[in-house]
Amino acid sequence: MSPWAVLVVALGGTLWVGCTEAEVIEVDAGLPAHDLGTIDDDVTEPEDAGLAEDALIDAQDDVPGDEGEEPDRPPPRDVGPPRMLTCGPKARVEDPSGDTVVIGNEAGGRFTLVLDVAIANVGVIARQPVDLTLNGDFVRSVRVVHFVGEGAAASTLYAPRGVALERGGTPAAPFADVTGHSTMSCASDCQPGRLPSDRGCNSPAQVTTYFERRFGEGRRMLHLQTSTLDGLYVFAGRGGCCLP
Repeated sequence: MSPWAVLVVALGGTLWVGCTEAEVIEVDAGLPAHDLGTIDDDVTEPEDAGLAEDALIDAQDDVPGDEGEEPDRPPPRDVGPPRMLTCGPKARVEDPSGDTVVIGNEAGGRFTLVLDVAIANVGVIARQPVDLTLNGDFVRSVRVVHFVGEGAAASTLYAPRGVALERGGTPAAPFADVTGHSTMSCASDCQPGRLPSDRGCNSPAQVTTYFERRFGEGRRMLHLQTSTLDGLYVFAGRGGCCLP
């Protein structure tokens, strides 16, 4: 039993639900996923942390093992205790049969996407780098993870072998929008009284259109938040929302 026995769910300093009893299990996602035929060896290993939900599995057997000498790596960055994304009454599942999940923010961060339903495509847009670990009973269903935004080049994916990793950089936005930036940079529209363009980020419509053009229709869930994703567990089947 891990020393973490109680999970406090907090986002951006706002408490969304009460404490949840949870056992923490170790997750070992191995090396970063292949990126256009190469492996980035200058990244930090994922932090050993997990959440004992029925949907979670240990991904250790699903990813490439370390081969040869282990490269020098910096110690894992402390992201604090794990937190479960809980949107409460704001939670929205857009298409219950959809096979795409889109997650965006400005601050980036290290988080886990739990595949508690079958999802084929994952899109992430962020200004700061993202470390994304895939886990869950349906982790083998994922075919493509696409990073876009200013943090795309430095982002890292920890996933089973066979998952394609794409980096979209900062291409032109799919259409001009006075409320959003002209290039795909980040997602940040959750501050009351402010526009995404005020922060140099994209509007939700620009974000959704970009990923629809990449993956087609059938978006199951969209989640946007300005604050860091550090320590967050996002369950693909539970819906997303827009948070500070």
